[in-house]
Amino acid sequence: MTGRTSIWITGDQCSPFNSALEGIDRADAVVLMIESVARAKLIRYHKRKLVLIYATMRAFAAELERDGWTVDYHRESPDFAKAFDDHVARFAPRRVRMMQQSEYVPARRFSALVRERGLELEVTPHANFISTKAEFDALFAGKKRLTMEIFYRAMRRKTGLLLGADGEPEGGAWNYDAENREPPRAGMHFTPPYVPPVHASTRDVIAMVERHFGDHPGEIGAWDLPVTRADALEAARDFIEHRLDGFGPHEDAMIAGERTLNHSRLSAAINVGLLHPLELARMAEAAYRAGTVRLQSAEGFVRQLIGWREFIWQIYWRFMPEYRTRNALDATLPLPAFYRTRETSMSCMRDVLDAVHASGWTHHIPRLMILGNFGLIAGVNPQELNDWFWAMFVDGYDWVMVPNVIGMTLHADGGVVGTKPYAASANYIDKMSDYCGSCAYDRKDATGERACPFNTLYWDFIGRNHARFADNQRMHMIVRSWEKMDERKREAIARRARDLRTRLAEGGTL
Repeated sequence: MTGRTSIWITGDQCSPFNSALEGIDRADAVVLMIESVARAKLIRYHKRKLVLIYATMRAFAAELERDGWTVDYHRESPDFAKAFDDHVARFAPRRVRMMQQSEYVPARRFSALVRERGLELEVTPHANFISTKAEFDALFAGKKRLTMEIFYRAMRRKTGLLLGADGEPEGGAWNYDAENREPPRAGMHFTPPYVPPVHASTRDVIAMVERHFGDHPGEIGAWDLPVTRADALEAARDFIEHRLDGFGPHEDAMIAGERTLNHSRLSAAINVGLLHPLELARMAEAAYRAGTVRLQSAEGFVRQLIGWREFIWQIYWRFMPEYRTRNALDATLPLPAFYRTRETSMSCMRDVLDAVHASGWTHHIPRLMILGNFGLIAGVNPQELNDWFWAMFVDGYDWVMVPNVIGMTLHADGGVVGTKPYAASANYIDKMSDYCGSCAYDRKDATGERACPFNTLYWDFIGRNHARFADNQRMHMIVRSWEKMDERKREAIARRARDLRTRLAEGGTL
């Protein structure tokens, strides 16, 4: 079986659109897929995340075999190198073909592994993105700032999504974000998301994950994520039909005990390759044009898919590997223990952490304004919080988390992704959720023993950084408010903030 091409497909490339599969004679190719136990132990990943990746890989391998491909699948291999050497010894390939890796380190390691064995390596373009580096570079040539809105409009023009016959945006505006910030209201109803069947291969993977990674964080629980293309498409159709219309207005809302609300929960399926972002965007557009989905909801969903997701991808590859090490605000506090233990009296934090540990997922506002906001205003080390997000979210990969956590959330990139830090006090949380009414802390106090830590740390963050943000037009008003604050109150805030951070640094909780 010499002379063949080996097509190496990794766990986040289980896509029917995988470009490494294109233009190849199946009779002269072998698909290589490897489960590396060592790779999964490199970071203590959430057990649900591991189940998702391995179950998707096994299901995709079976689909490839049914479609006529020869698949060399290595289950529970100690590491990539051993499985790869066994593959080479058995099939003696002349070259290896891989789709571009989504993460920086694996891209270099796999490339080195192949070339060290004296084999030719061909890397094909990543199939799950619609933008290119050349387009990104040309769009921002000569510009000081990399602005997502400019990029998003370019992607709308490229795809034609939600454009009228005249090439202008539907409804006369490119972005309806201002209409999608309604707080929760009493009596809101949410349709539960589609739950796919649990395949026998998934049950086998659950047992395998418990066997190899039983000490990893998170709960597997009742399995409810798609691991096949067919199930992922059904989940997408279910979202478009039952939840997309209500998605937009309340997409920023948070409700205790409500995990999904009207969100799609499709990001994990997209990031392993089961769904393509463009096909989902076109489904949303079709629903809008059919009159079943309001424009602000369709546009908000499309913006997440071809705007923010693509922008983050381009930022990651433009600035890595240095980007991952940035710490522009000199934040040094170790990751608070409650991120791992869930033991906290803050009702918002406790509810969100319960969701993450149980399912490996929350929507973007709890990520940004609870988990991330606390890390920002408390001064948590960016790399530690980034690695926690990377490990704990089923849709989290290095390319996802580095720009989102180090960039947007913690402002540790110095303002590449966001023009201002997304810092907020309990006032925002109280407005956009129902958490504060049942909390042990006082949402209106910043200095007393029962003062909400978000208030204390928020104002202390402004105080510690007021000189840094004095010239930031979007921060000017809040900086001025700090400067005008009574000196005794500022000292009380700083004193309580020091106590809170000391408690966290010593492994305590709040």
